Amino acid sequence: MFVWSVSPVAFHVGSIPVYWYGVIYASALFLSWCVATWVLRKLRANDVAVPTKEEFDSFMFWGIVSIIAGARLGHVLFYDLEYFINHPLEIFMLRNGGLAFHGSVIALAVYSYSFVKRRKLSWLVLADVLSFAGALGVGIGRFANFVNQELYGKITGSDMGIIFSLVDQMPRYPTQIMEAFFEGLLNFWLLFIIFRLRGVSIIGRGVITAIFCVMYSSSRFVIEFFKDVEAYTYFGSVTLTTGQVLSIALFLFGLFVLHFSRSDCSRLSKR
Repeated sequence: MFVWSVSPVAFHVGSIPVYWYGVIYASALFLSWCVATWVLRKLRANDVAVPTKEEFDSFMFWGIVSIIAGARLGHVLFYDLEYFINHPLEIFMLRNGGLAFHGSVIALAVYSYSFVKRRKLSWLVLADVLSFAGALGVGIGRFANFVNQELYGKITGSDMGIIFSLVDQMPRYPTQIMEAFFEGLLNFWLLFIIFRLRGVSIIGRGVITAIFCVMYSSSRFVIEFFKDVEAYTYFGSVTLTTGQVLSIALFLFGLFVLHFSRSDCSRLSKR
């Protein structure tokens, strides 16, 4: 049985510890930024109206701020509001974990919408670029949860069980790795193949955004059944985790984007 006992501290700068959690998330954001910059460069080469490099760099700086703030606020509101009301200073203790993906999506969507409206650009173009790049970031970021030994799975007797030494001595599903692959890396690979086959013409149609949302939410919904979670929502005799409820909302949003973009393209073709 594999035992995961790696320290959450990556290294020290003097007496200050630097945690793997922050290192991995910073790497995920940086690589996502690189992918988005690469796609935007191709769009500019094909005369598609997108932000300049300087505008996008400024956007990404504040976009990352909104991602982190939204992710933390989402965790506070969606998963453990009562605890944080009683321990408000814990809200700022990011090194202890606790970033909600759905909160980051909401915050980034709002910020990106305001950004494109000010510059009279297409939100669907920016949304497709961010979804494409974000899928890679999600895949990498989930490894931070694994190193931090959080969001682990239920106890299992299967061969895939891993003992998280900071949790207990029971083998558990490595749901962080499952999420890294299905929600992020597989999602990114599929979007990359579509982009390579269709080229820049696929950007701005909403297809990339819709696939990202549907892939992420459906994978997350299934994997939640294997997680050891405490936050549940009750609908009569149906019990779902909070993550599953939020994933249903994201799934429906993905379908809405696809329907909206197809309707918009249909109207344009009739003119």
